[in-house]
Amino acid sequence: SDFANHPLSHLMQSIFGFHSRALFEVFCYAISPDDGSVHRAKVSAEAEHFVDISALNALQCAQRIAADQVHVLVNLNGYTKGARNEIFAMR
Repeated sequence: SDFANHPLSHLMQSIFGFHSRALFEVFCYAISPDDGSVHRAKVSAEAEHFVDISALNALQCAQRIAADQVHVLVNLNGYTKGARNEIFAMR
């Protein structure tokens, strides 16, 4: 997702650290480069796994996600500009 100075991060920046690590393993995949914002820093610090995939092509992203053995993948960007929905089509 777009973990930067973006409405998604403004609204959800604390959510990723609230999950019980005993019950869930949470991965956050950043599709935008680090903008140095406090929002990205908070998500990066609180998520169990924060992975910057912004420089990878769609196939490389899908391969990384598969290697991480992710069971449920949620696209928080929806169908917006730069959302990279093609990654989700590669399931």
